[in-house]
Amino acid sequence: MKPIVFLDLETTGLDPNVHEIIEVAAIQVDARSLTELDVLHLRIKPERLGVASVHALNMNGFDIELWEDASFIGAALMQLFPLLDGAMLAGHNVNFDRTFLDAAYKQLSIQPPKLDHHTLDTASLAWPLYSAGEIDSLSLASVCKALNVDGGPPHRALSDARRSLDCARRLLGPLHIAADIAMLHPDESRIVSTIVKRIGAAEGEYGPWSVHDGRDYPEEAFAEIVDGMAYLAAELVRLGSRP
Repeated sequence: MKPIVFLDLETTGLDPNVHEIIEVAAIQVDARSLTELDVLHLRIKPERLGVASVHALNMNGFDIELWEDASFIGAALMQLFPLLDGAMLAGHNVNFDRTFLDAAYKQLSIQPPKLDHHTLDTASLAWPLYSAGEIDSLSLASVCKALNVDGGPPHRALSDARRSLDCARRLLGPLHIAADIAMLHPDESRIVSTIVKRIGAAEGEYGPWSVHDGRDYPEEAFAEIVDGMAYLAAELVRLGSRP
């Protein structure tokens, strides 16, 4: 299975034909476990600061002194090549990053890496949260807040790449569970779905669940089962007494 690379670029603006990449971070992960395999993080010297967006530079923390030892774009792209070649790109609004990456390779007449045509976008994965009203936007900051992800300062290439990866880990877990449920017999699927919903409701009433909180879960569970049997018995008596 092809590896996945979580990519984040910081740029001097929004137009890949005008603006430049000034920072890149790439985290290669195993496609199944999402465990990190390799990491690359580089600052890149801008060559056209005259056309840069001041807002973009302020947002991503550009500082001439910090970028004094930065790489030139050609060298950076060559270092990035083996990490990306044959991989699937992932990230938050990753098509923005891919557009800048493609433009940079083209402008320098460098053969680009052969990327998988699919991408894994955490903004798309977070759509159910947005449609349910749990977040007010699909920005990385909003998604991270909802998922309790804290990976460092925003608009820094490495921290944003790592935050995107952590969001993917949290968002893909429920999708795997949903896929497993969907493959069950319809009756079994309804049972499991009901149990999952009840677990969520019970967490709000009794949770959050923890194996180290001092509670005796087996005893409490058995008590709940006995109570449930009593409720069912009472309901059977009530139903049996109907005319």
